[in-house]
Amino acid sequence: MKTQEAVLCSIHDIPDIEGMLFVRITDILIRMLKAPLLAIGIILAVLLPTQHTFGLLRTAEFTIYPDGTTHVSQEASADPQNPELSIPLFGSVIDNFVAQDENGLLLLYEIGENQVVIQTFGATNVSIDYDTFDLVSKQGKIWTFEIDSPVDYTMTMPEDTVIVGMTNFPNLVETINNKPHLSLPKGENQIDYFFGVSGPAQSASNNIEKSKSLIEQINDIGIKTPQATAKLEEAVLSFESRQYADAEKLALEAQQIALQEQQTAKNNTVLPGDISTLSDNIIGIAASIAVIGGAITTITLVFKRIKSAVKKKIEPIMAREESEIESEETTQQMREDDKQLVAFLEQNGGQAFEKELRKKFLLPRTTMWRAVKRLERQGVIVIEKKDFQNLVKLRKGEGEQ
Repeated sequence: MKTQEAVLCSIHDIPDIEGMLFVRITDILIRMLKAPLLAIGIILAVLLPTQHTFGLLRTAEFTIYPDGTTHVSQEASADPQNPELSIPLFGSVIDNFVAQDENGLLLLYEIGENQVVIQTFGATNVSIDYDTFDLVSKQGKIWTFEIDSPVDYTMTMPEDTVIVGMTNFPNLVETINNKPHLSLPKGENQIDYFFGVSGPAQSASNNIEKSKSLIEQINDIGIKTPQATAKLEEAVLSFESRQYADAEKLALEAQQIALQEQQTAKNNTVLPGDISTLSDNIIGIAASIAVIGGAITTITLVFKRIKSAVKKKIEPIMAREESEIESEETTQQMREDDKQLVAFLEQNGGQAFEKELRKKFLLPRTTMWRAVKRLERQGVIVIEKKDFQNLVKLRKGEGEQ
């Protein structure tokens, strides 16, 4: 009588017998349990509306610009199982909004009232950046920053800021490049401040105010001062760029031009007693013009013939000279702050987003936009749209100059 023995073998040792199917009991049980759960999941997905969770705010950073704009950077944790994430915003008027995941991928979003709903696509951490005008107000010379933050936060204030009031004491205060940097606890807070200037900045500021007052007085009596107004605008731009010596010089020039435009307007004004004399003079001048007119007509015809012959030979030469002059003027007229911007682009691989430039030089959005447009007109850079942002790039060969 033969004894039966149980022999262990691998799945590869099982013979391929046609018509026979080997199925493990555990596989059958797992499939029986998964089927109802899968069906329930499908039903819930169809019947229930899309849900989104509120992200846990982890950090908040605020950068205040001299014009009252505040740049806000926030980070919040996200549940990768939920497709949407809601994050509260510090303000209702939002500009230059960008949302990214932990890998720098741009995310879709929809801004509502004081909050934003972001499509997370499985992200575990979401960072947002935006500008708002709702956090800073001004009364007289005093600016006020108000906030109610659910987390501890940091602040960077404009250069030469003097803080005159604060409802909560900061955890840390330090000054870097004449800019106050503060770390503050969560909760409500109000910070009152003004811009304290001294030395060249104070002198430039005083002359700008004098020029502005003089131009307003002249305009109030009905005399227009377009050249002086344009010069004053240049002075203000130089002051915003911290070129205080240039700002003071331009402000003084604006005062002189305004006085000249006022005097010119007075000289051109005709008094009632001078009307008869002026009429006789006009008649005499008209007669002289009639005599001279014939001679001018003859000279004009001769001049046109000469000009037509010379123009064909001179135009190519003038075109080359204008091109060389424009190139030379572009190099000579570049301002010091523009040179710093170009130097940063060279160090950054020849390109950077406008947002990165504002954060690097701590300039308001309008001031930085004027700077990049000025460099674009000079042919130094080009501005391209990329991912809903302005990408500033050096022209080919500029980085080698």
